[in-house]
Amino acid sequence: MKVKLGPLLRAIRNSRNLTIKDVASKAGVSSSLLSQIERNRISPSLDTLLQLLEVYGVPPNKFFKDYETMTRVEIVKKDQRKIYQRKGFKYETLCGESQSKGNYSFNAFFLELAPGQERGDSKDGHLGRELGIVVAGRAQLIYGKEIYEVGAGDTLSFFSQMPHVIKNIGNDLFQAYWIVTPADGEDYFGEKSSIGNKGV
Repeated sequence: MKVKLGPLLRAIRNSRNLTIKDVASKAGVSSSLLSQIERNRISPSLDTLLQLLEVYGVPPNKFFKDYETMTRVEIVKKDQRKIYQRKGFKYETLCGESQSKGNYSFNAFFLELAPGQERGDSKDGHLGRELGIVVAGRAQLIYGKEIYEVGAGDTLSFFSQMPHVIKNIGNDLFQAYWIVTPADGEDYFGEKSSIGNKGV
């Protein structure tokens, strides 16, 4: 299945808070033409596409990389997950590599923390947003100077720019699904860990 260019062009325009009229004027095309392109009624010529990308400030190679990602479905089998692990701490990657590239990238993990263990950085944050879905156990999210407690069934979401630490405050293993966007290849829970394939 192929995804046409319209939805991606519309998403880029909306992310920049531009109207169809604004973009059409800057790109030297009609509003009607741009509207039809975004609704997949017609396909843009190469010249028109390059004009639009110039208005958006998006390099053509980056645009086509995002387009390629949109047309791909990746399945990661349970026994093929990569594992990052140290004493008292483990997370398994849940998404394919192409999802960690491009404008709309994200990383997804299954996180485990032993009692008393914590991961994060109390001094610095990083660009992006995070979502945690707690499966088991209890933990504290230390977010700047504020502290929040979560347990099984709870979710937590926040902007990552604020320094943050997740700490297991219970007597049992803390487990959660964790999503970070955008992806930048970092270990989001602290120091770099050893990498291996599950079952190896």
